[in-house]
Amino acid sequence: MLAAALLLGACSHFEKPTLPGETHYAVRSLKIEGVKPLALDWSPLEKTLAARADQFLIGGSPYNPYRKAEDGRRIVAFWQSNGYFDATVADSKVAFDDAENAADITWVVDEGPAYAIRRIEVRGAPPGWHDTLAAEIPFKAGAPVLVDPYRWVRHAMANDLRRAGYMRSEVYSRAFVDRAAKAVDWYFYVDAGPKSVVGAITVKGNDNVPAELVIARSGLRPGDPLDLDTIAKRELDLLDTGAFDTARIYADFGTEFVTNAVPPDSWIPPDTGGVIKPEQIGPDGELIPRKGLRSEVDVTLVVSEFPSTQARVHAGVSADLERVDPEAGFDLQLRNAFGPLQHLVVGGRVGYDVRWRGDEDEPTGLFGSAKVQYLTPGFLARLLDFRVTAQIDEDLYPGFHWRTAAAGLGFFTLLAKGLVLDIEPRFRADWAVGVGTLDPTVAAALDVRNAERTLTGELQVALIADGRDNTFEPMEGYLVALRGSWGAFGDAPWLRAGLDLRYLVKFGLDVSLGFRAAGTWIVALDDQAGVPIGARLFGGGAYGVRGFGTRRLAPYANACRDDGHCQDIPVGGTSLFEGSAELRWLPFRKQFGATVFVDLGGASVDVNPFEAGVSAAVGLGLRVRTWHIPLALDFAYRVTDVAAYGDLDRFLVFARIGEAF
Repeated sequence: MLAAALLLGACSHFEKPTLPGETHYAVRSLKIEGVKPLALDWSPLEKTLAARADQFLIGGSPYNPYRKAEDGRRIVAFWQSNGYFDATVADSKVAFDDAENAADITWVVDEGPAYAIRRIEVRGAPPGWHDTLAAEIPFKAGAPVLVDPYRWVRHAMANDLRRAGYMRSEVYSRAFVDRAAKAVDWYFYVDAGPKSVVGAITVKGNDNVPAELVIARSGLRPGDPLDLDTIAKRELDLLDTGAFDTARIYADFGTEFVTNAVPPDSWIPPDTGGVIKPEQIGPDGELIPRKGLRSEVDVTLVVSEFPSTQARVHAGVSADLERVDPEAGFDLQLRNAFGPLQHLVVGGRVGYDVRWRGDEDEPTGLFGSAKVQYLTPGFLARLLDFRVTAQIDEDLYPGFHWRTAAAGLGFFTLLAKGLVLDIEPRFRADWAVGVGTLDPTVAAALDVRNAERTLTGELQVALIADGRDNTFEPMEGYLVALRGSWGAFGDAPWLRAGLDLRYLVKFGLDVSLGFRAAGTWIVALDDQAGVPIGARLFGGGAYGVRGFGTRRLAPYANACRDDGHCQDIPVGGTSLFEGSAELRWLPFRKQFGATVFVDLGGASVDVNPFEAGVSAAVGLGLRVRTWHIPLALDFAYRVTDVAAYGDLDRFLVFARIGEAF
C-alpha cells in the first residue's frame, strides 16, 4: 500500500485553485501613510493583511482587488481596536510594475483623534467583592483605549469569583463610546449566581479502575463546596495515581469558561465582551441577573487509562573530552498488577565507559542500575501514596566505581499544585571498587570515612515547589526544593541538608533569563567515623558547574591501591555550591536554539563551600529539539582554577538530553 501511494503521488499533479480576482502580480511592498503623521504603530498589520508582501518566514500573496477591499475594513478595525473610533481609509493606491510583475500598495489613513477612558465602573458585584474585582482592571481614567486587552479583564474577574465558589459567575464587558466628547465609558457587569456545591457525579472512560475508586480518589462528594481551584487540584490527584494518562473534571456550569486570560496577540480570537441576551437587559439598561440557577453543579470525571502493560526502551550516550558512555535501559510498568491502583514497576539501565583520553588508570567498564518498585495511591488516606523500592546502582567516579544497594518504603503526597512532599526511610549499603586506601591523617583532615564499605539506615525527606512552565525546557517560573537526609544509625551516621532555588524570567516568546543557586551541607554525627564517600558531595558535569567533568568538583586526596599505584581522586566535600545564570533563546516551535551561560561553584570540607576558592566557567550551548526531545550541546571554559580540585582540562564539551535547570 505504501509503494502504491508513492507511485500515485509521483504521477499526480496538484494545482492550487485560483481565487476570483487573482492576478499574476506579486505584492512587492506595502505601506500605510497618514493624512497627517500617524501616531499609531501599524507594523502588526504587515503580516495579517490579505494582500501583503513577503515577510520573514511568512509568505506574501498575489495581488487581488477583492482581498485588497477586505483589507480596507481590516485597517479601520485595527485603528478602532486601538481607540481611534473616527479612523477611515482616505485613499488607496496601487502601482503596477509590468516588467517585474509586481504591485506596490499604499494605503492612506485618516486616523482622527485618539479616544481616552473617561469612566470605569463595576456593576453587580456580590457584597464585599467590588474592590477585589476592580483591582483586576489594569487601566484607569485618562488611559488610551485598547479594546481587546481591556475586554479580557472580565475573565480574570469571573475566575476570581469561581475560585471563591461562584462557579456559575459571568462578567460582561461593555464600552460606551461618546463620539462628541471623544471619550469611552467602560463598564463591567457581574452576574455571580449562587455559591456552588457538588451535584451528581459521573465517571467516564474507566475500564480497569472501578468508578467508586475514581470518585474516592477525586475526593468529590455531593453537597461539598465546589470552586475552580478544587477542580484543578482534584484533576492532579487523579493523575498522580499513575493509572490515568489524562483526567479532566467537567462540570455543568452553563457559563462561558476561560481559565486563563491571554494577551491579544495570541492565537485565540478577539474577545466579544460576552453575550448578553435581550431578556437580561432591564428597562433602565441595567443587567438583569439570570434566573433559576441551581447551587448544585453536576460533574463528570473523564479519565483515559494508561495501558495495563507498558514497556519503554531507551538508549543514549554522554560524552566529554575524556570519555564516552553509551548506555541503554528499559522500564516495564504493570499497572493494576495486584488489583486496581496497585502497580509494579521494573526497570534498569546498563552502560559501558570507554576512556579515550586522560588518565589511563581511570576506571572503565560496565555501570548501571536495576530497580523493582511497588506503588499504590491512597494508602491509609486519600492523598497519601505509598511505594516499596529495592534498587542497586553502580556509578563511575573519577578513579573508582561506587555501588549502592538500597531498599525502603516511601510516602509521598501532592500538597498543592506543584508542591510535593516525599518521605522515604530506607536501608542502604555502600561500597567502593578500586578506591584504594587513604592516608589516615589525610582522611581525618577531610572528615572522610576511610573504609570501602558502609551500612546505614537513612531517612530521606524532600519538599519541592515546582512552578516552572516546562520540566524539559523551562522558560519561566520557579523551583524551590528542600532536601534532607539523615543517616540515623550504622557505621558512620551523618546529616545532610540542601536548598535548590531556580528562577526564570521570560522576555517575549523566545528568550528567557534563568538563575540557579543550589547549596548542600553535610556533617558527621560521629567525629571518629567521618562521612562515607557515598554520602559526600560532588559537583560538576552537564547538570552542575560546566567547568568540570562529572563529579570532579570536589576536594581531592591521594589514594593507593594494593598494587602500590597511587593517584589523586575526588573524595567529595561536606559543603557544595553550584550556581548558574543562563540566557536562553529557544524559538517557539523551532528545532534549534542557543544559550549563553555563566556557572560558578565551590566544594570544600568547611562550612564555607568557597573555602578553597571560587571556580567560574563561561560557555555557549546549542539546542536541537527533535521529536520533542531537547538535545543539548554545551561548550564550556573554566575561567578560574582552584588547586584543591586537581589539574583538570579547562575546556569541556557536554552532550545531554534536557536543560541544565
